[in-house]
Amino acid sequence: MTDKELMEQSKKLAVAWESLKVSIDDLSVTKALVNHDNGWCSYFFQSQQSSNLESNLLNIASVMLEVSNDICPED
Repeated sequence: MTDKELMEQSKKLAVAWESLKVSIDDLSVTKALVNHDNGWCSYFFQSQQSSNLESNLLNIASVMLEVSNDICPED
């Protein structure tokens, strides 16, 4: 891979990292709320918030796998 191609892959990982930080923050807030408000847990799952988080994490995993395959297609 050229330096330019590696830089593009690095940018993809940086975006994935930002998305992962949002997911971590979301989980931290959810944990804190669940510890203080039992009703929050029901709301979290009934309002599809958990689905949004799952989709976000699956997208991050997909990007990371894509970058890995682009950098090391033999593995």
